[in-house]
Amino acid sequence: MIIPPAIAEFLTASLGMAKDAVGRESLSRALAQVMRREGIADPEAYEKLFKTSEEARQRLVDAVVVGETWFFRDRGPFVYLARQAPEMLPAGARSVLKILSAPCSTGEEPYSIAMSLLAAGLPPASFRIEGVDISRIALETAHRATYGNGSFRGNIGAEMASFFEKTPSGRRVIQPVRAQVAFFHDNLTSERSLLGRGPYAVIFCRNLLIYLTHEARRQVFVRLDRLLIPGGLLFAGHTETVFWHQQGYLPVQSDRAFALIKPACAPAAGKPKPAAPVKAPPPAPVPRAVRTPAPAARPQERHSAADRKPPTQPATAEATLSKARLLADKGEMDKALRLCREYSRTFGPSAGLFGLMGLIRVAQQDSNDAEDFFHKALYLDPDHYESLVHMSLLYARKGDTRRAALYRARAERLAGRTDNTSPGE
Repeated sequence: MIIPPAIAEFLTASLGMAKDAVGRESLSRALAQVMRREGIADPEAYEKLFKTSEEARQRLVDAVVVGETWFFRDRGPFVYLARQAPEMLPAGARSVLKILSAPCSTGEEPYSIAMSLLAAGLPPASFRIEGVDISRIALETAHRATYGNGSFRGNIGAEMASFFEKTPSGRRVIQPVRAQVAFFHDNLTSERSLLGRGPYAVIFCRNLLIYLTHEARRQVFVRLDRLLIPGGLLFAGHTETVFWHQQGYLPVQSDRAFALIKPACAPAAGKPKPAAPVKAPPPAPVPRAVRTPAPAARPQERHSAADRKPPTQPATAEATLSKARLLADKGEMDKALRLCREYSRTFGPSAGLFGLMGLIRVAQQDSNDAEDFFHKALYLDPDHYESLVHMSLLYARKGDTRRAALYRARAERLAGRTDNTSPGE
């Protein structure tokens, strides 16, 4: 179906969506669905209605932006937040830890945040979550808080399952969890969005920026940065962490958390010069290989000077790849890529190497080269999780929904297999 010009212009001008961000096929399906509901078969007739009716525009927005989501998606962000939140609680009996989920879609993310914090032992009065989304239909679902099987992937665990009650319509979030979350309708790309809200200690903004134009991303950054307190946590989508780091945010070294810290004095948008954070929540400890010094030799065990050899510290594959990843985290992509090539010459190919090179090329906006590297990673390791996730996102941006779904399904199956929690039934 040919997309009417007024609709294409609206998606870019009012929603900030990049051209073909959701894929031409997906947009055509959404448009055809809305036209059937309106009882209109002619695209030109629908375009006239679209221009004159705010309700018609909202119905199309609902059809286009309602995305797929589920409880505890990616897990890492919720695990990391639950670990850090007790130390982030503001002083004072009446002080509240404020958290924003934007966009919140149908509510699974903000409810997952609330469950994680309650399970971590935070008193209900100590935190408050706000969910914001542009889709009114999504917000209606969030308010109902009743979900079918599609909102549950893998095993959520017995503790988290206790936050639901079974109903004839599906599993419903229990009232104590619902009471922690408030939902609001807003357009994050609008000039007046989020006015009067905040400040927040934590912001979840995941998998939104990848669909936006460069200017819309800049606008969203300015608004969210204004609302996040210095030292606050920002959770982004996997491929979006590079964007936030380029704005001066500091990546957290925690497995699959995709979190960054806002420095005490954040630079202006577009100036990627990170400053050291002040009173930022400490990063989760990262296991490292520790060299234990050998005990001092006893007198009878001492060797001659000729027997003693100077200690050597040859570069290891793990250390070289870690250094390359650190350079990439700092935004020094060219240096990171050169070190990756040096790694390849010294140690040979590996899935981790190609996955990192693919991520660097994503940051450098070379999607074709990135796709090639992710393919190589998956050839060496078909279960390389990061490459599966990125391939899904790359194909989604190209509008190849079939391949995007295939890679996403593989990643979800892998996440389910590696989840050691007990079934949530």
